[in-house]
Amino acid sequence: MTVERQLYLDLDRASEVALPEQIVREIRRRVVLGSLVPGDRLPSARTLARSLGVSRGTVDLAYEQLAAEGYVTLRPRSGTFIDPELPAAALRPGPAAVHVPHRQHRGRVRIDLRPGQGGASPQQEPQFRAAWRRALDIAVDREDPLGQERLRTAVAEHLRIMRGMVVDPADIIVTGGSRDGLRTVLAATGAAAIAVEDPGFPGLRRALGSVAALPVEVDEHGISVAGLAALLGGSTGETPPNAPPRPGAVLVTPNHQFPYGTAMPVKRRAELTAWAAGSEVLLLEDDYDSEARYLRPAIPPLYDSAPVGTAVHIGTFSTVLTRTVGTGYVVATGAVGAQVRAARERLGPAVSPLLQHAIAEYLSTGGLRSRITRGRRRMRAAEAVVEDYRDLPGLVHSGPSLVIEMSAGASEEIRRRLESRGTLVGDLASGWHGRARRHGLVIAYANATPEQLRETLDAVAAGLRSV
Repeated sequence: MTVERQLYLDLDRASEVALPEQIVREIRRRVVLGSLVPGDRLPSARTLARSLGVSRGTVDLAYEQLAAEGYVTLRPRSGTFIDPELPAAALRPGPAAVHVPHRQHRGRVRIDLRPGQGGASPQQEPQFRAAWRRALDIAVDREDPLGQERLRTAVAEHLRIMRGMVVDPADIIVTGGSRDGLRTVLAATGAAAIAVEDPGFPGLRRALGSVAALPVEVDEHGISVAGLAALLGGSTGETPPNAPPRPGAVLVTPNHQFPYGTAMPVKRRAELTAWAAGSEVLLLEDDYDSEARYLRPAIPPLYDSAPVGTAVHIGTFSTVLTRTVGTGYVVATGAVGAQVRAARERLGPAVSPLLQHAIAEYLSTGGLRSRITRGRRRMRAAEAVVEDYRDLPGLVHSGPSLVIEMSAGASEEIRRRLESRGTLVGDLASGWHGRARRHGLVIAYANATPEQLRETLDAVAAGLRSV
């Protein structure tokens, strides 16, 4: 009988490195140092999540990544094991093994303008702290794997007010964020392959685990429907020899396509929903920063225009409340809704009841709407700053992010210089599934102060002149 190893991992919650990645790096390090050996059984995701004080989805994501890299094997109903056939090269001590590659930032992070970071933590915000205090007085009779009813009701009201969606709380499943929501849907549907935008948000691709990602070109209107049809054999419906597996779903970000921030126009939406319904392919809509579109009219979700049961809406509060909150939701109806609910019940609750009640309080008392109102004021001021830099070489400004195109070498050098000053920005090249077609910087300024944005753009301008 294989004994389950105990793991005591030291996670840095103040680090810019996401918690799943910290878990991955620490387990890798222990494998190469020999404290974890081939055949060792790791704690279950639930057990490790409890001991680390994180959501189960966080540990699941780390285990999936380790499995994709070949460090561990996931055996249904048996557990997670260090791969017994791990190559000897992976176990050989040496400089690279003792110090697992880890990009250290010089000094502390002062300004974080990477996409999806969500700005300042709400922990010191009076309304958020008050919501926590009130949540402590609420008795929790039982954990509901689908999410506490109070939070699901609050999310439904939030979607009605902020997104114009009329949603039954029974169709909402609480998740540990958009990545956990995506993984829950994939577990429910059993999709072996999924079509993804190319370029697209890199964080979503990392959540796919063992599911094959099939990149489909994105043009100025969004994901190419012709490209999707080609995956299914085009108009003939015949699968060509050596064709990739048939996608069971399409993952899209129609309201903010990464990295340029453009939105999918109504004509392309109609084409996409009609194609998906006719091809029996599920649409997965990640609405990852709908609340960050502070200054522009809210764009209706794709979910509302798709035939019932053909689309799933995936949302998160991480981009407006930061990843420290780690809470999101899935909206799904019909047969696929039943599948997702069944999968979530098997996996168990993604978020602690206490945090769920705190977020429900924050939503229902208007705390999030107040935060978004403050964000609108901040973004108006930031956009005024952007106007002063519209002649910056390579600047593309078409959404709540800035893209500054440049050569690969210039991009790497300028990001290194910014990092040395404590400023982090996104990498344009990371949006492509394979070989990057363009290089440059992505600056998410929705949560930046005018001073932070001006300092960053001045540094970029200076870097362009010198590089």
